[in-house]
Amino acid sequence: MQNSIKVLIAIMFLIAMVFILGCGEKGIPTDIKEKIDKYVRYWNTGQFDGIENVLCEDFELLESPGFEPQKGIELFKQDISAMRITYPDFHIVIDETVYEKDKIALIWTVFATNTGPGKMPPTGKIIKGQGISVIHLKEGKIKDEWLASNDLLWMTQLGFTFVPPKIDDEK
Repeated sequence: MQNSIKVLIAIMFLIAMVFILGCGEKGIPTDIKEKIDKYVRYWNTGQFDGIENVLCEDFELLESPGFEPQKGIELFKQDISAMRITYPDFHIVIDETVYEKDKIALIWTVFATNTGPGKMPPTGKIIKGQGISVIHLKEGKIKDEWLASNDLLWMTQLGFTFVPPKIDDEK
């Protein structure tokens, strides 16, 4: 009887282990997750160590609203550096990640304070905005990012106002 209990316990243990290990989340492969983490770190720090191992040589960043491609690693570095001058505390937090072979979707929140000189005068105001990115991979590197966010929300948080066009009363 005692041997039967030991066998039963051993079988239950094996079944539990198979269940636990078999139900694990199928996530992003470790090497790809590390590249995505480094990519987000480039945005968050403006430090580009090892970028040639993360981005394809012909990398493209396509941002809303027009999605005109900004091509190349050097242009990416210039854009991030300029952003970090205008918003020195620029920080992206990844809220959700969806992975499929050669594609990753990220829902993110950005926090930043407009204190530096840049394309617009500094306002000293803090922005918080959400966006979504779809990243395509090629041979284990980031080929492109399609980035969409709410630019109107961003601008209104900075204090900009929008004036509607005048209505022509003569019609």
